[in-house]
Amino acid sequence: MCRELHRCLGYRIEPDFDDEYLHEEGTPYLKLKQPGKRVTGEYQLGLQQGNIDGRLRSDKLVFFSFEGMDEHHEVNGAGTLTLHGDHLTFVLMYHQGDDFTFECERRR
Repeated sequence: MCRELHRCLGYRIEPDFDDEYLHEEGTPYLKLKQPGKRVTGEYQLGLQQGNIDGRLRSDKLVFFSFEGMDEHHEVNGAGTLTLHGDHLTFVLMYHQGDDFTFECERRR
């Protein structure tokens, strides 16, 4: 992931939400940066938005914490990013709440 992730400026998001919800606040996205073994980024998925701060665990796996908003409620938790070629599985696990899994495809 280290060589690939720093080139991933954005991912198209494809979760179990309907298209209307996903685009309610604009185009859904996941943007990532990789300075060294650290991975930071931001996301917008429907009414969910936030920032992530994580660390590489292997070439294809990142563990991270996140904080943000979901429909005007502050949220935080942990998550994972798993790289499969040009596809990325993005998992958000809300603290004492729901888990969301998003399948993403790298934009070129």
